[in-house]
Amino acid sequence: MKKLLIIILAFVMACSTPSSEEDSKRPSHWKGTWKAEWETPPESYPGIEDMEFYMQGRFIFSDDSLTKVVYGYPGCIFAIDTLSHTQSWYVSNDTLFLLNNSEGTGMTYKVASKSQDRIRLQLMDDIFVTLSK
Repeated sequence: MKKLLIIILAFVMACSTPSSEEDSKRPSHWKGTWKAEWETPPESYPGIEDMEFYMQGRFIFSDDSLTKVVYGYPGCIFAIDTLSHTQSWYVSNDTLFLLNNSEGTGMTYKVASKSQDRIRLQLMDDIFVTLSK
């Protein structure tokens, strides 16, 4: 009897179809324009003075690409100029993967937390990006 229950349970699980949102590598609620705020703690950069450890920008997710726009400025530890870069993207488990076209290389962000209107990403140990709608 126990064996039969396990077989039935395995069959039901195999035949059930997860929602497209759970199965999607590019979640639909991520798509659109998000305000982005980069930050890193000054303690991570001992000896660096007269720098700002905060920057704003945008993440613009589409069906097949992500455009990151950063609003750098003189004295910003992240960038000194406004820059824009478009990459391919997908999400797997708790990681956002950004790929540079055919090279297949890029950056990975840990998804620290997420909701419909806020996503908190972590790059390396001490760089955080908060996305908000």
